[in-house]
Amino acid sequence: MWASARRRPYERFDSRSRSVPPTSLPASALPTQPQPASSSAVLPSSNGTSSSLSPIQAFHRFEQACQRLRWKYIDLQTSYQRALSPQDYGFTPHDAEVNFKVDFHEFYVRIEQAIVFALLVFGITVPRGTGGPRSQAAHTYHHNVLKALDDEDNPLHGALGGGDVNHALWKAKELRNRWKDAAEGRETPPLKMYDLTWIVGQILGGLEVSYGIAAGRIEQLRLEGDEQAANGGGVDDGDGWEWMVEPMDWEA
Repeated sequence: MWASARRRPYERFDSRSRSVPPTSLPASALPTQPQPASSSAVLPSSNGTSSSLSPIQAFHRFEQACQRLRWKYIDLQTSYQRALSPQDYGFTPHDAEVNFKVDFHEFYVRIEQAIVFALLVFGITVPRGTGGPRSQAAHTYHHNVLKALDDEDNPLHGALGGGDVNHALWKAKELRNRWKDAAEGRETPPLKMYDLTWIVGQILGGLEVSYGIAAGRIEQLRLEGDEQAANGGGVDDGDGWEWMVEPMDWEA
């Protein structure tokens, strides 16, 4: 439980955590087994701009999303400390818990972004919901992001689509759905009901494995001579961080 961090806030959670992919991997560390060009579970493309990214552009954004997760993970830890001991920081217990739940909701958004870009490295796009109110379409999109990982032919299935990691992803999505109402003052389940250490740790570990798989795919494209796909298709792939403040596919 994260409650154990009350005594040793950073002993268990190293800010250099291996659960976040490094900015690059040496060629010797890349998987040697070829990965398929795209999964047989390719989903219909959404109309958002992210679906037009080349594999290397998607990989670059995946790296950026993971770096952002690493930054926000440290914030999430300190936020939880305030939620556990609100009186030490001048907050009421209710206000502290509400604010942590909002922080977790925002953290899940970054997890979802990372998964979407990792899928795009393999040409897999996630469809937005069609018909019905906008809120329902958004809910469908969030659901489809995780469902895309269920297909055993998906290159990321082993890293994110099964076992404890996948269970943690669905649990995090459940909390995201429940805790998004915290900002509106609605009653939400208390923090102590969930093992947040386990949930977040499993997810970040799965993303680290996914990074190695995605890096291997980019290396494979280069070895196959597909410079257009591996180098961005002639489109400037040196974009900064502006995309992080732009609407995602389900928000456009």
